[in-house]
Amino acid sequence: MKRKWVAVLLFLVVPFVTSFAAEGSDVVTLKEKATLSGEQIYLKDIAVLQGPNEQKLGQTVLMRSPKGSAGLNLSSAFVGQKIREYHPELKVTMEGSPKVYVSEKLVKISEEELVTVYTDAVMKNSPWKGKGVIVLQDVKSPPYISVAEKDRDLIQAKFSHGEDFLGLATASITFGSGMTPTVARVSSKIQVITEVPFVKTGIPRRALISEADIEMRKVDISTLPTVITSKEECIGKRTKTMLKAGKPVLASNVEQPPVVNKGEIVAIQARSKNLVVRDRGIALRDGYLHDRIPVRNAASGKQILGTIIAASLVEVTF
Repeated sequence: MKRKWVAVLLFLVVPFVTSFAAEGSDVVTLKEKATLSGEQIYLKDIAVLQGPNEQKLGQTVLMRSPKGSAGLNLSSAFVGQKIREYHPELKVTMEGSPKVYVSEKLVKISEEELVTVYTDAVMKNSPWKGKGVIVLQDVKSPPYISVAEKDRDLIQAKFSHGEDFLGLATASITFGSGMTPTVARVSSKIQVITEVPFVKTGIPRRALISEADIEMRKVDISTLPTVITSKEECIGKRTKTMLKAGKPVLASNVEQPPVVNKGEIVAIQARSKNLVVRDRGIALRDGYLHDRIPVRNAASGKQILGTIIAASLVEVTF
């Protein structure tokens, strides 16, 4: 009979003692793992807190958060030491795991999203936008990449300087900022289907191109990087070689017509300090404004050097 009364008394006293001991103290139960998105590790991120000061304890900064895929281990002893440094007045009991593995919270960016970012960047930056149909073929991208959750929406697509967005074009898709952002490389073959000038009938060398000489046809200009893309770029230009019918006009095929043509009759203007004399001559080579070219005097046959100062006008200074 006496044993039964002792058991009842113990049953009643133990809860009372436990409640009394917990009164006024805080319990920090350390987790085994924690993934973070912020710049700093707070106590509330790595532990379950109980007690009257859990909000105050939760804001305790332990250290900077780890970056990238490499995490770090924080021991229970280290965490307890930090708590005592910041809150020496509090009574805190450490429980749970002897250490917690802390890593940066990562999210996966899918291949579909990477391709969408790349495509949008091509359409935004291409100089051919509005000038033809842009087609992306054979797009190559990683199946996915993992990035820090906080960098999820900090996206930028960068192309090499001078990218013409014809043929193979590669972009670096970066997430985040700073010295070491996460980077994925996406590439494709870009076609641009647009109308360009084609030679309608054969045009001889050194001839001026007229509108009647050309016609506009649709073509993929990614295979013709030096093709002229508008009538205005070739009409009035002079051919450097003979142009065959049915061929596109390339930039290397034409040149700006010279101001003076070889064999052309020009006016020779001889100038001294107080005198200007004009005569006729024959240009011995092509020349542009301000070029010095050889000219033969039509009357005397003497060859001189003069500077082209206007169409069919060469000046000689004494």
